[in-house]
Amino acid sequence: MDLVMSKNKKCLLVTFDYTQKGKSATSFAAGVLLSECRQHKDYCKKFTAEHLSIDMNKNKALNLSAGEVTNIINEQHKLEEIDGLALGCYVWNTELIEPLITQLKDKGFKGNIILGGYQVHESSCEALYPGGDIYLPSYAEASLPEAFMQDKLIRKLILNNKFEFASRHSPYLNGSIELDEYQPMAHWETQRGCYYACSFCAHRDVAGNKVHDFSMETIKKELDLFKEKNVQRINVLDPIFRKGRRSYEILEYAIGIGLEAELVFQVRFEDINERLLALFSKLNTHLEFGLQTAIRSESIVINRRNNIEKVSSAISMLQDKNISFEVSLIYGLPTQTLESFSESVDFLKRRGVSDVKAFPLMLLEGTQLAADKEVFGIKEGHIDDSGIPHVIESDSFTKDEWKAMRDLAMKLTSLEESACLS
Repeated sequence: MDLVMSKNKKCLLVTFDYTQKGKSATSFAAGVLLSECRQHKDYCKKFTAEHLSIDMNKNKALNLSAGEVTNIINEQHKLEEIDGLALGCYVWNTELIEPLITQLKDKGFKGNIILGGYQVHESSCEALYPGGDIYLPSYAEASLPEAFMQDKLIRKLILNNKFEFASRHSPYLNGSIELDEYQPMAHWETQRGCYYACSFCAHRDVAGNKVHDFSMETIKKELDLFKEKNVQRINVLDPIFRKGRRSYEILEYAIGIGLEAELVFQVRFEDINERLLALFSKLNTHLEFGLQTAIRSESIVINRRNNIEKVSSAISMLQDKNISFEVSLIYGLPTQTLESFSESVDFLKRRGVSDVKAFPLMLLEGTQLAADKEVFGIKEGHIDDSGIPHVIESDSFTKDEWKAMRDLAMKLTSLEESACLS
């Protein structure tokens, strides 16, 4: 590689974030990366890193243009002085990235453009974002500091450095993300990656297909801090919070310190057992179940394989314990029909599930379903002001039938809101 590492480089991480009431000023993803950068052995010796968040609007027309984003970066950090500029690439800002890179270079940026995020995959990153210099597929905790330390590259570089998650630095404990007293909401992880391989999902460690557990000591210290700061709600970002000794230890510790925050977990019905429910019931918990479909053949197609008998049993157990929970479905799945989607909704309603949500399918970069779209005759289109493409037609449903599915999904939300108001 044509690389030489020399001066202390001035670097900037730019993220594109939907503002959410009650969240910390620094987004969780940015805080995690800044935490690892600032705890790096060469920080302030070979590089420094700052963060800039660009607010995104759900209405694409209201978002800043590439030129406007460039001007903000230049006004706050002076493009000519930046050596490494990292851009977060997500489905909601992907169309902005290439025009932004052009504008940045036109306005005097001469360093490396570093690209990471869910849209960056080793197989497609250079074709999707040809203006990049360094690409960070998979997790960037170890790769980003190395990328920031590079001199200007002659050839493009893909960095996929392994990271030891057991020794990660907590962004909460080292102040990379600041918590206010009575913070309304905090995002939190106890592990990274997912045990499952659903074909529509981007949560898997695509490089190693592993789940990486975080240090239990760090997890407990973070819970202590949340308790000390009286955080009101903790959204646990683990793709699936599973039954097992490690999860039980985390919950038992939270109970032991008298944690009062609402804890929101993503769980699978198949993991529900008496011990897990007994622990959940001693905390202020809300559980989110991504069932996606109650039709077994559809679940097999998306590599989900729901056990419907266990789903039914778990719903009864949750209701017996009066535990707050919601269930989400997806419409637009391959082989799904209007009738089968209605059947999934009815399956939950017959079992007395009052909080049901349904979301339109998106094909995310790097997922198996995105690669298989032609197999199922999947067609995409824009369904709202976000500018994000969604599945609107396939071999198993027409566009009109998809619209009927959307109408049914919207009624579910309306019914829930009506119940909350009554």
